[in-house]
Amino acid sequence: MANFADYLDSDYLPGQVYSAGLSEYKQQPMDITSYLAEKKFKFQPSKDDGSFFDKFLALQANPQAVLMKNINLPEGFQKMVKMFGGQ
Repeated sequence: MANFADYLDSDYLPGQVYSAGLSEYKQQPMDITSYLAEKKFKFQPSKDDGSFFDKFLALQANPQAVLMKNINLPEGFQKMVKMFGGQ
């Protein structure tokens, strides 16, 4: 990010650099906002249907679910856990 002092010897100002390329969007203010946001932020997330939040809530409700899903416990141990009221 440049300082204002960096522009003293130039023929343009920081606002002119920031708004460069907006002449074709003058009729649509929302397009200007979208264009500036795309220029400003490099991160473009993919569309989410809410499944990530659902996974987060499920993990919050049962933090051991991921561990138990990915680990194969011995059959005898599983029987013992079921006998003592575990999952």
